[in-house]
Amino acid sequence: MKNKVDKNWIITTCVANQNELIDNFKKREAEINEAAFTKNASASQTEDRSAGKYELLKAIGDELAFAQKELTFLETIDRNLQNDSVELGAVVVTDKLTFFIAISSDKMEKDGATIVGISTRAPIYEKMRELKKGDSFQFNETSYEIEDIY
Repeated sequence: MKNKVDKNWIITTCVANQNELIDNFKKREAEINEAAFTKNASASQTEDRSAGKYELLKAIGDELAFAQKELTFLETIDRNLQNDSVELGAVVVTDKLTFFIAISSDKMEKDGATIVGISTRAPIYEKMRELKKGDSFQFNETSYEIEDIY
């Protein structure tokens, strides 16, 4: 069985990654905002080239709001809760990967383990929801055996 990765480390890393994502969205939003409200010099001074920038600005604003909502959600997870089935807040160690059930996140590496954050809206979660240690499930033609849950 793989090394047990501290749940507190996983949540702290997810929060740090989410904060970095939010900072990147804010920076990009500020750059586009500045570009959208700065008039472009063109042959036709009546031509408005900022319409596409407004759409992009809205899309980034929506992504930023979603990332902030996920950060708030992450911060509500009880770091000390010991789970015994696959549910929100659980760390699920399988023979292939370790999953953290909270929000979708990039892969994290710690002590030889690869941890992937998944949302309860993810299709793979439906395959493993409420399973327990020793159970197995299949997703996208890959079989997983649950070695530990905490």
